[in-house]
Order: sequence, then structure tokens, then C-alpha cells
Amino acid sequence: MIEVISLDNVRKGKSKVLAIGCFDGLHRGHQKIIRVVVSEAKKKGEMSAVLTFNRHPRSLTKNIQIPFLITPKEKFKLLDEWGLDLCILANFNQSFANLSAQAFCEEILKKRLGIREVVTSSSFRFGKDRTGDIELLKKQDISVKVIKPLKVKDEVVSSTLIRNLIKQAKLKEAVIFLGRDFSVLGKVIPGEKRGRVLGYPTANLKVVYPLNLPGGVYAVRAEVNGKEYNGLSNIGFRPTFNGSAEHPTMEVHLFNFAGDLYNQKIRIVFKKKIRNEIDFSKNKSLLLKQIRKDKEKAKKILATADTRR
Repeated sequence: MIEVISLDNVRKGKSKVLAIGCFDGLHRGHQKIIRVVVSEAKKKGEMSAVLTFNRHPRSLTKNIQIPFLITPKEKFKLLDEWGLDLCILANFNQSFANLSAQAFCEEILKKRLGIREVVTSSSFRFGKDRTGDIELLKKQDISVKVIKPLKVKDEVVSSTLIRNLIKQAKLKEAVIFLGRDFSVLGKVIPGEKRGRVLGYPTANLKVVYPLNLPGGVYAVRAEVNGKEYNGLSNIGFRPTFNGSAEHPTMEVHLFNFAGDLYNQKIRIVFKKKIRNEIDFSKNKSLLLKQIRKDKEKAKKILATADTRR
């Protein structure tokens, strides 16, 4: 079972093989690094560990809102499944961002963590203004195992690439680099119950991190209490009813599901975008016809997805 501990509370303890990074999405490139960390640690009888952050560094250093591909809890769960022993979580605040590369090596890696081996990609940079590199690590008497960046279809696998694909709803392409379907974990909250009146009850989801998907209707699968259901998800401003809503909402209609979902956390796995959001405010009777069409289209998409597993 993986141990998750804040950087402030960690102690040197047993020797560790360490990887450092945001690891957003834990895509195929990250997986390659984690496999080496776990393998090297087992060979040496040491702990396999990652040092990661509670926010994307650029969200602070560049003041850019960067949507995470997964939540921290999902990240910890995957790392645990992959056999990692320790996840060290650093609070990426202004003080941490201002650490020089040399200070990061001396204060964090050596004094705080007692690191003697780091596994990283050849493009790894660290410290204030990203001035630290692999050569600086080596000068600290830290062994460095360099992993060549993973390329798929002549593209270097990166979280930025995957976020851009998701922003364009290119979900099939994103899977190639992510290594799994893109999904969102959300808590079901009370809605306005309009879907129930129409005969298509929906669960409204509160998502705890920014959603990078464009608005529209999607064919999805939902994981509820260990069971999987096909469904439709709508992301957007619901112009038919909301007019000029300030924030986008996310709702999902599950096929063949009966029960109360309030306050439950469910995972929505996005398979394919069906259409953009449509304003039916001038003729609401057309909305029901469109939902029927969407449902039939989603069933065909999801049936095809089953045969390709």
C-alpha cells in the first residue's frame, strides 16, 4: 500500500529511488518512468518514490489556469496500483517556487529526503527559472538514470499534448497518448430536475478540477458503485433553460439505471462527442426529439467501443 505524505512531514529514513514532477494524467511517458523507478528500487532493496506537487507549477509561476487531467486522489490510486511505495506531496507555493536549483538539491533532495538516485527524462528542469538540469544533479553526487522521452506516432507524449487533444474533443487520439480513456470524477449534486420531467433523468455533477472538454453532448460510460452504465453527458450552459448562465455545468443521463445518486462520487468515461450544444429555447418540443436521436447514436457508438476492447 502506497504511503502519501507531505514534504513538510517526510524524514530521510530508508534510501529511495526518486522521480520528480507534476505527473499530471500519469500518461504513457510517466508510466515508463514509474516502471523504471519501481524496478530500480526493487533491485537495490530501496523505496520507490515520487515527489509531486499539489498544483501545476505554471499555475503559479506563469499565473495560467491549467486543468488537471486527474485529481490527486486518482493519481495516488494509480501509483499504488503500479507498485510505488511512497508519494511525497509538495506544496508548490511562492517559497517553493523561489528555491534555486542548487538550494533544491541541497535542502530538499539531500538534507530532507536523503536522495542518492533520481530517475528522470532528458528534458527535466527544476529550481527557480528552471535553471537546474541533469548535470547539476550529478554534481551533487546524485546518481541519475535518464529515460528517453516516449514517442508515439512521432509525437513526444506529454500532458500538454493530451490536454490540447481533449480541448478539441479528440478523445480517441488522446487515448493513444494517455494510455486509457479520459475520465472525470464528480460528486452528484441536486439539480433542477428538468430531465426527469422530460423522461430522461440526469445526474448533475460537481467536478473538483477545471474541465478542459468543449461543450456539447458525449457518449459516455459511468462507473457507479463498481458497476458500469452507458449514458449521455451534456457539458455546457444549457441555453434552452438557463439563458445566460455564468458557469458551464455537467450532467449525465444513465441508460438502464434506477436509484438515487445524490452525494455519490461517480466516474464519467468519455468515449466520443456526438454534437455541439443546441439552443432549443424557441422550440423546446424539438429538445425531446434530439435527446432520442442522441441516445440512439450513443448506443451505437458504445456498442462499437465494446467490440474494440
